[in-house]
Amino acid sequence: MTLAALVWLQIYWVRRSYMLTDEQFNNRVNLALNSVASQINLFNNDTLSILDPVQQVSGNYFLVNVAGTADPDHLQNLLVLQFGRYNIDLDFQFAVYDCFLDSVQWRSYSWRHKNNLEKVEQINFPKIKMAPDSHKFAVYFPTKNVYIARQLGVMIYSSIGILIVIGFFVYIVFVIFKQKKLSEMKTDFINNMTHEFKTPIATIQVSSDALIRGNISSNPEKVTTYANIIRDETNRLKGQVERILKIAMVDNVKNKLKKERFDFNEMIAAITENMMVRIENAKCKLDIHLDAKESIVEGDKDHFVNVIYNLVDNALKYSKENPYLSIRTSNKKSKLVVEIEDHGIGIPREAQKHIFEKFFRVPTGNVHNVKGFGLGLSYVKKIVESHDGKIYLQSIPGKGSTFTIYLKTYHS
Repeated sequence: MTLAALVWLQIYWVRRSYMLTDEQFNNRVNLALNSVASQINLFNNDTLSILDPVQQVSGNYFLVNVAGTADPDHLQNLLVLQFGRYNIDLDFQFAVYDCFLDSVQWRSYSWRHKNNLEKVEQINFPKIKMAPDSHKFAVYFPTKNVYIARQLGVMIYSSIGILIVIGFFVYIVFVIFKQKKLSEMKTDFINNMTHEFKTPIATIQVSSDALIRGNISSNPEKVTTYANIIRDETNRLKGQVERILKIAMVDNVKNKLKKERFDFNEMIAAITENMMVRIENAKCKLDIHLDAKESIVEGDKDHFVNVIYNLVDNALKYSKENPYLSIRTSNKKSKLVVEIEDHGIGIPREAQKHIFEKFFRVPTGNVHNVKGFGLGLSYVKKIVESHDGKIYLQSIPGKGSTFTIYLKTYHS
C-alpha cells in the first residue's frame, strides 16, 4: 500500500508540474501574441480595439484576430521578436488569412536554421476554418509537448529514477517472499519425507529387536511373521526412495525419454485392472469409457503409466467415503483427450494455480491421513509437457476435480 502511494505521488507531482509548466508556456504565448496583434493594428493605423484577440484552440494551436491585413514577412519578424522576448524558442508554423483576398498563406519557422519556408499547401498545420469577415493569423507549435517535457527534464528523470528504485524494491520483496514460500514448501517436503520414512524404519526396528531376542526362535510362525514385516517395510522404503529419485530427475526427463508407439486405451485398461483390488477396498465406484477411436500415442510408456497412476491415486486419496472415479478418453481433432474425474474434496480456487508446482501441497483441512511429498502433480505436468501435450485442471471445492490431458495421436 505504501509503495503504491509513493508511485501515485510521483505520478501526481510529475503530472502537476507538467500542467503548471504548460500553463506558464500558454501564458507567455498569449502575452507574445497580444503584443504582435497590437503592433499589427498599430502598423495598419487601425485604432479598432479587439477584446481578447488571442484564442487557444488546442494545446499547441492559437488563433489571433487582427484589425487589418498582416503581411506574412512582417508577421514572422514580429513573432520571432516577441517569442524571443518571452523565451519561447521552439519551432512554429503560422498561417495568415486575408479576408479581402479570401486566401491563406502558410509559413514554417525554425529557430535552429533561422529561416522560413513558404508552404504551398498545409502539411502539419491543423485544419482551421477562417471566418470570412475578419483578418486572422494562426500559430501552431508542433513540438510543444517535447519542449514542455524538456523543461521538466530533471524532475522527470528523478521521478523515473525513484520509480525504478521502487520497482527494484518491489522485485526484491517479491523474490524474498517467493524464496520464503519455496523454503516453507521444502521444509514441509522434508517433514513429510521424514514421517514417511520413520514409520517403516520404526516397524523394521521393532521386528528386528523381536527377532534378536532368543525367546521367539522356537516359534517359527512368529519368526516368519516378523521376517515378512521387515521385507514388506523394506520394499515400502525402497518404493519411496525410487519414487523420490524418479520425480527428482524429472527436470531432465525430456532428454531421457524412451519413446515408443502404444495404445493409450490399452494402457489405461491394464492400470485399472492392476489397481482393482485397491479400488474395491476403497469402495470406489469406477466408470471407464475408453471411447477414443484414435488412441495410439508416441511416448515413454513407463512414465505415462506413472502419470495415470498418480492421478488415480490422488483421486482415491482425496475422496471421502464411497468415492467416485471416472476415466474417459475421446478424440478432438488430432488429439487424444484423457479425462480423470473424481467427486472428492476438490481444490480451493486460490490453490489451483499452484497445484503443479514442486513441493506444493493443498491444505486439506480435517483430512490428516493423506501423505505425500508435493511432487506427484509437478511430475505429471512435466511428463505431459515433455511429450508436447497439455494438462488442465477443473475443480470445485467439495464437489471434486477433473484433470484433462491432451496428447497428439498417431495412426496405427
